[in-house]
Amino acid sequence: MSIRPTTETVRAALGFIPADDREIWVRVGMALKSEFGDEGESMFHAWSQQADNYDASGVKSSWRSFKNGGVTIGTLIHEATQRGFDPKGHAPAVPLSGDEQRRHDAEREARVQREKVETAQRHEAVAKDAGKVWASASATGDSPYLSRKRCGAHGVRFDAGVLLVPVRDVEGKLWSLQRIAADGGKRFLPGGRVAGGFHLIGEAAHDGWLLVAEGYATAATLHEACGLAVAVAFNADNVRKVAAALREKYPTARLLICADDDRQAEAQGRRNAGVSAASAAAKAVDGRWIKPDALPDDGTDFNDMALASGVDAVRAQVMAVVESAEGGKATKSKPNGAVASAKASKRVANNARRSGGAFYDVKDDGVWYHGFDRNGDPMPPQWICSRMDVTAETRDDTNGEWGYLLEFHDADGVSKAWAMPSRMLSGDGSEYRSNLLAMGLKIAPGASARTQLTNYIQTIRTEARARCTDRIGWHGGAFVLPDRTIGDGTERVIFQSSGAVISQFKQRGTLAEWREHVAALCAGNSRFMFTVSAAFAGPLLHLAGVQSGGFHLVGGSSSGKTTALECAASVFGGKDYVRSWRATDNALELTAAQHSDAVLILDEIGQVDPKVVGDVVYMLANETGKGRASRTATARPTLSWRLLFLSDGEVGLADHMSEANKSAKAGQDIRLANIPADARKGYGALEVLHDFATSKALSDHFKAVTRQYYGTAGMAFIEFATKECERLADVLKHRVSQAAHAWVPMGASGQVHRVATRFALVGVAGEIAGKAGITGWPQGEAMEAARTCFLAWLDMRGGAGDAEQSAMLRQVLGFFEAHGAARFTWWHRAADDHSPNTINRAGFRRMMTHDGVAIDSNAKHWAEFGDKLDAQAAEGTQTEYYVFSEVFRKEICKGFDYRAVARLLAERGALLPEGDSHTRNERLPSIGKTRCYRITNKLFDIAA
Repeated sequence: MSIRPTTETVRAALGFIPADDREIWVRVGMALKSEFGDEGESMFHAWSQQADNYDASGVKSSWRSFKNGGVTIGTLIHEATQRGFDPKGHAPAVPLSGDEQRRHDAEREARVQREKVETAQRHEAVAKDAGKVWASASATGDSPYLSRKRCGAHGVRFDAGVLLVPVRDVEGKLWSLQRIAADGGKRFLPGGRVAGGFHLIGEAAHDGWLLVAEGYATAATLHEACGLAVAVAFNADNVRKVAAALREKYPTARLLICADDDRQAEAQGRRNAGVSAASAAAKAVDGRWIKPDALPDDGTDFNDMALASGVDAVRAQVMAVVESAEGGKATKSKPNGAVASAKASKRVANNARRSGGAFYDVKDDGVWYHGFDRNGDPMPPQWICSRMDVTAETRDDTNGEWGYLLEFHDADGVSKAWAMPSRMLSGDGSEYRSNLLAMGLKIAPGASARTQLTNYIQTIRTEARARCTDRIGWHGGAFVLPDRTIGDGTERVIFQSSGAVISQFKQRGTLAEWREHVAALCAGNSRFMFTVSAAFAGPLLHLAGVQSGGFHLVGGSSSGKTTALECAASVFGGKDYVRSWRATDNALELTAAQHSDAVLILDEIGQVDPKVVGDVVYMLANETGKGRASRTATARPTLSWRLLFLSDGEVGLADHMSEANKSAKAGQDIRLANIPADARKGYGALEVLHDFATSKALSDHFKAVTRQYYGTAGMAFIEFATKECERLADVLKHRVSQAAHAWVPMGASGQVHRVATRFALVGVAGEIAGKAGITGWPQGEAMEAARTCFLAWLDMRGGAGDAEQSAMLRQVLGFFEAHGAARFTWWHRAADDHSPNTINRAGFRRMMTHDGVAIDSNAKHWAEFGDKLDAQAAEGTQTEYYVFSEVFRKEICKGFDYRAVARLLAERGALLPEGDSHTRNERLPSIGKTRCYRITNKLFDIAA
């Protein structure tokens, strides 16, 4: 005979179970629904109110999602008993007869089956609705959530500022949508299927790595950092289900569960849901799991880690697990991928020992620790890591930021060097070990080995010294790159960073191949020759004494502008040398410092927020980042750089800023010079096709060869520049100044001279690269390409005048063109009861006859024109505007100094001053005497 607990017993048991633990909360709800059906909902609501995060609507929607039959009431009683509940001390259970038990079981089974049918029908209905919403949403758009999280849009869509993330099964069927609002609030479509559903970022492969993360931003960050496919599981409860589905679909894939670390809950005595879910999922699918190891105090996931420490830190941690696992000896049960010993490098070096007592022995097969026991007898040698030499101690120009230069070979024999800041040895040292692992060093597992590695680095003695810097580029006569230094200076200078050194300056193929397949086909194409020459001009900025600045190719899609930038990128690196505008100020500062004395290439200006793009341009061109305070309220070192930057987009800087109702200042326009991508030869950015049938064919060829041959030209040019730097400085200053003066029209503003100097430097750089045998271009072609692009900039700008004055005149003229009729009352009809009301009046307008007679009353208007103003008479009239002072200053001159605008209008005859004042004391209709600005009809004759 079965025993069924009474509702009183269940209510008493619920009093012993905490409602804050999400996993237990779900199981209790399922048990109540399984036992009591919909009658148990009231008990579930009452019990859920104990939780601090109680949400009535959330409880209601969760209750609807619970399935009958999955968890029994026995589970609830067990959870309560584990916490001190004694079922015997409460209302006695009700025994069920055989018939009652069968009826009870039948009712429960009926509920289960009924709910299965209803759930399936509801899921299909929601899937249909999701498909309609998805089809009508846009594949492009803006999301404040993505901007705040600093990650991109991968396979998602946009609906009026809301981010839509699809929920699909392993076959790709769309079941629901997750809506992420601007404030980060997340909601699924009500009643839709989520369990086992996910969104895949990237392409999964049967024999590759496949990551699983909870939230979209976390998954996007992991994908962008590592380039691996990542599944969005949406929440901790769904991680195991998604992992199981992926394991079934991809049985040979390597699964890595990237946990959220819910440390705050753990600190409060509650379960760490993210870590628990990840470890359980990894065990169930024979995978691995990790949790972020460099979180800020309030952080939980890898996106928080990236925001605090940068995506390189995320990449280093994840790739350390990947690389150690691919070595075949990773321990699956431990987070972060414990690494066993591996093949040692074969590089020879001297042993390092400390005489007397314990010492470290550096051999080809690794670093060994030789210790002694209490009796002074030698202990067995302990292997610490594969061979790693401490070759120098480093410090910056102020003798601060001390560190160690660590050199070793990875398992493939590739030489690695890292100038590690010594401050990374503080604490448990996990960050520096993670970086070394990512670079390919093999480190023995265990706390003892980790301690000895730190001791080895700190105690090994070396007399060698080197200067360190966190900025690439010129340092004296040496050119510092992330992974090497070219040229000789007074002292060795090396690049130092807190993360594993990942250089964007990569090489593939030979210089001869790059010259033949890339440079040769740029010849005759001014935009392509110019962008490639700009890459060579970056290292010459310092020698020429020219300030940083940028060039922006403006043109429609498929015009070839991006291809031109990819050709420029091939001078120094591959496809990943091209960066995105879509980054935060902090990230762009670091990126700029990593491209100092080189060229920074930013693709698609439309991806950056139009509200901040102007400030970003100022920052890049002004060669310094923002000042910031550290945690101790002291000033952090400010990043600095020198660089040329190339950009592209379908609109120019000013037009992009206008989308946020902001106007570009003249300083921004000259710091980022717009060049029309279309060369006006019928081939977009191309002019000469070099025997290719179409411009598309040549463009496709460029895209292919720039992925095969890259980086060699830039290294060859830097080597040439370091050998010739003293001679080049004099040559550059003379030739750049000469060319700029020859190109600039007479009477041009100083702004035009500044930009012409930048264009001229690009032309001279291209000529020097040709003379050095790098490009193979005929003499004079690079200079002509630069001149062509300068003239195109000048034409697009609208002439050689002062840009700020032109902007002032355009803005004033635009105001009167837009509001001249609607916001200015006719002077002669001001007292006319039948005249239309003027909404938000900005002043008055007065009609003047062709001989200068003012029409200031209806009577004069009748006398002059009769009851109607015919077309011939209208052509002979003019209009003057009397503008209220505040309207002129705050609206018409918005963004400019109103005094400067008034002075310019007066100089051009468009404003009539009164003595030394730009305002006049006029008697205005129905108002009387008041000071205002009098704008004449000459405003419309000015060519802005």
